[in-house]
Amino acid sequence: MSAGKLDRRTFLRVSALAATAAGIAACAGGAPAPTEAPTQAPAATTAPEATAAPEATAAPVSRYSEAPMLAEMVAAGTLPPVEERLPKNPMVIEPLNEVGKYGGRWRRANTQPGAISARVGAEPLVFYGRDWVTVEPNLAWKWEVGAEGKEYTFYLREGVRWSDGAPYTADDIMFWWEDVILNEELTPVFPTWLKPGGEKAVVEKLDDYTVKFIFAVPYGIFLDQMCFRGNSITYYCRHYLERFHPKYADANELAQLVKDRGFEQWFQLFAAEVDLTRNPDLPTIRPWQITSKEWTISATGRRNPYYWKVDTEGNQLPYIDEVMWWIVGDAELIPLKVVSGEIDELEFKTGFVNYTLYMENREKGDYNVSIWDYGASVTAMHINQTKMGNDEQRDILRNRDFRVALSKAFDRDDINQLLYLGQAGKALDMLPESVKSDPEVQDLMTYDVDEANRLLDSIGLDQRDAEGMRVLPSGAPLTLLCIGTTAYATHRDAAEIVGEYWADVGIRLNQDWFASELWSARLQESTHDVIAYEVDYTGGNLHWLTYPRAYFPIVMDTYWAPMWGWYYDTGGKNGEPPQGEAARLVEIWDEVQVTVDAAKRKELEDEAFRICALNLWPILTLGSRPEPCIVKNGFKNVPEWGSLAWAVYGPRPAKTEQFFMEY
Repeated sequence: MSAGKLDRRTFLRVSALAATAAGIAACAGGAPAPTEAPTQAPAATTAPEATAAPEATAAPVSRYSEAPMLAEMVAAGTLPPVEERLPKNPMVIEPLNEVGKYGGRWRRANTQPGAISARVGAEPLVFYGRDWVTVEPNLAWKWEVGAEGKEYTFYLREGVRWSDGAPYTADDIMFWWEDVILNEELTPVFPTWLKPGGEKAVVEKLDDYTVKFIFAVPYGIFLDQMCFRGNSITYYCRHYLERFHPKYADANELAQLVKDRGFEQWFQLFAAEVDLTRNPDLPTIRPWQITSKEWTISATGRRNPYYWKVDTEGNQLPYIDEVMWWIVGDAELIPLKVVSGEIDELEFKTGFVNYTLYMENREKGDYNVSIWDYGASVTAMHINQTKMGNDEQRDILRNRDFRVALSKAFDRDDINQLLYLGQAGKALDMLPESVKSDPEVQDLMTYDVDEANRLLDSIGLDQRDAEGMRVLPSGAPLTLLCIGTTAYATHRDAAEIVGEYWADVGIRLNQDWFASELWSARLQESTHDVIAYEVDYTGGNLHWLTYPRAYFPIVMDTYWAPMWGWYYDTGGKNGEPPQGEAARLVEIWDEVQVTVDAAKRKELEDEAFRICALNLWPILTLGSRPEPCIVKNGFKNVPEWGSLAWAVYGPRPAKTEQFFMEY
C-alpha cells in the first residue's frame, strides 16, 4: 500500500484512537466504558425437554386494574370492564424491578416498524423466558409431549380476546392451518419447519381451547420452532380475514373488493390485510396494535385493550400507552435521534461504532448506556459457493485454499480495535468447545500474510496486473464483488477494512450496497462473490437451531450458498443441489430435526460447526457483537443485559409489556 494514502483502514484506526481517548474522558465520573466483553446468558443449545408446563398463578387480588385511558372508555360505556376483557387465567408477568405505572409514548427508531409483531410484540403459543433460552407458557398455559416426541398438545388460555373483543380460540389456529398453510395460493411452498422427515404435519382441534400437532417422526426442536416460527400462527384473526378468503366470502363481493383495492388476485388482497405493520383494522393479540396505515417518517402502535397479561398485583399490561417508531431510511441516522433525546429506549441497530458518541452525549440526551449482546457475530465474509455467470471465478471461490488465504490475510484484532474498541468477542468463541479447541481450526484464523500469498500463488493466482492485483489463470481480472444492504452500516465498515487487507495480497474487492427491498432479487441472481453480513449465532454456546441458516444450506438466505439453500427450501424446484461436504450438512439438519435426545443433537450440531469452520464458507472476522442499549432516565424495568438474537425476537424475552416510564 502506497505511503501517505489515507485508506479506510488508516482512517478508522485514527478515528478509533481518538474515540478511545474521548470515551475515557466522557466516562470520567459517570458510567465506565466497557473493559471486557459483556456477560453471556446461560449456555444452552436448545430449550430443555418438557412434557408439561404449569399454569401461571393468578394474581392474589379481588379485582384487576387497568390503564386510565381504558378506564375512561369503560366509564363512557365504549369498553367492557377489565374483568370481562381478561381470560380466566391471565398470564402473570413479574416486573423486573418494580410494579410499573401507566402511560407514556415509548419512542424507538428503525427502518420500518415490523418489530410490533416481533421484537416488541411476538406472542406465540409458547415463548422464551428471561434467560433467552428456556421455553415457557405463553398463549398456551400448558403443553404435553407424547408419542416419543411425535405429538404436541397445546392448551389455550380460555377467554383470551382479539383487540376488537372477539374470542381467540382453536378455530383461529385451524384457520391458519387449513385456510392459509394448506392453501397453495397463499402458501405455494409448504413450510419446511412443519414437515420434519419430509412428511407434512397434521393439526387437530380437540376442543375450543386445545389443539394437537402430529408428526410422522419425532420432532425434538418443535417447541423452539413454536417460539420462533410459531409467532406467525397468531397473526390470523379468523372472523376478520374470512371476508377476504374465497372459501368464506361471496365470490362477486370478493372479486369487486380485489378490483377496488387495485389487486389482480384475491391472495394479494389477503396478504395486504394480514400485514401487521400497515393494517390498523387487523385485530391482534399483541400488546400494541399498529394505528398508522401509511407511514413515512413515523409509525405508532397503541395499547391493546384486551391484552391478556397482568402483573403480580393484577394490573393489566402493557404499562405503556403507545409505541412510536421513527422511520429512518438508513440505520446511520439512528444515532442522531439518540443524542438529540428523541429515543426513550432502544437496543437494536444502535451500533457499537457510535458508543463514544452515545457516552459523550448522555447528559444532553438524558439517557444511560448499557451493553447488550447483538445475538449474532460481527461481520462475516460469506464466500458464495453458488456464483452464477462466471464458472472460472466460481471455481476459485469453491477452492478451500483460496478461502483459507482470505481468512489469513486480515488481522482480526485490528478490526476489533478499529470498530469495537477491542470489545467484540473472538471469532473462535462463536464455535462449540469441541471445535474451537481444534489446532487446525485455530490456525485458520491466524493472521499470516506470507502464508496467504503462498496459498494464492499455489492455486494458479500467481500472475498480477499492472496495479499488482491478481488475475485468474485465464488472464481475466480477479475482482470480488461484495454486496450488502444499507440497513447495516457496521457491515460496510468491516468489509472496507477487510478489503484493504485483501488488496495487500493482491485481491481486489468491489462493493455494492443497496436498499433492503432489493435483497431477495440479488440473492436469486447469485452473481455476487461475497456477502458482508453476520452469522446468526453467538458466543456462550447459544446456537439456536430454529435459525440455522448460517451453517446449514437450507434456505436462500444461507448467504454462502443461496442456490443450495433455495434448492432445499423449495424441495428441489429452484436452485441447485448442494455439493461436497455441504451435502452432509443437509443430512445433519434432517437428522437434527428428528432427534429428541438433546445430547445427540449437540453432537450433530458440533459436527456441522466443524465442517463449516474447516471449510470457511462464512469467514468470521470476530465473535459476538456488542450493541449499546439506550435507556432514558426514568424508563424502567429494562435489564442491564440482553440478547438481540432474531431467533428469540430479542428484546422480547425481557417482557417489553412490563417496561414503563416515570417522567
